[in-house]
Amino acid sequence: MTMTVERAKRVGVERVIRVLHVSDIHCATEKLVRVLDSEDYDLVLATGDFECIDTAEALTRAKADVYAITGNMDNAGVYRKLKSLGILLDGRITFFEDIIIGGLGGLDFKGSMEKFRKELSDFKTINVLMTHHPPAGVLDEAKPGLHIGLPEVKDIVERVKPRLHLFGHVHETPGHTVRGSIVHVNAGPLEKGYYAIITYSGNITVYKRRLT
Repeated sequence: MTMTVERAKRVGVERVIRVLHVSDIHCATEKLVRVLDSEDYDLVLATGDFECIDTAEALTRAKADVYAITGNMDNAGVYRKLKSLGILLDGRITFFEDIIIGGLGGLDFKGSMEKFRKELSDFKTINVLMTHHPPAGVLDEAKPGLHIGLPEVKDIVERVKPRLHLFGHVHETPGHTVRGSIVHVNAGPLEKGYYAIITYSGNITVYKRRLT
């Protein structure tokens, strides 16, 4: 299943960038390695819940640049590993070519948010936002009627208005949706084989994937 979204006028990206989005690996290192080895991509964005240090370290198998944030199930060891690899984006903003990417980690969400707000003062917008938790009301239904997205994430999304918002956390609602000009993607748990490929250029196209 795919979805194509018209380009927002404020961003100019000259070439098609193929993004591999993974989340909620939960120590399924072998599945992460399979995806990293088998897919074609220009950038890997991982939105947390590695749980195991060796799972985080497996990102070194990537064939392209990688950025990652922690999830609520991660620990200090995972945080340190991602930081030592130079790919941790908790509370940080960086560039990939001319794309501005920001991250809010799930391990210390409050601390990550404080750092992010300080960095945000130097930027007018974020093109791609990575969070572990979904925003309240967006792909956040853990069971019928139970929405567990965070209002704080919703507020920051509404403030920075990224073209693309990537997250995970809620295993039950993998998928993608458009709210206004923002494409939201819940990659789903890679632990269960789910991930996403996203082409980012004049249009954003989301391809749902699942290991077999």
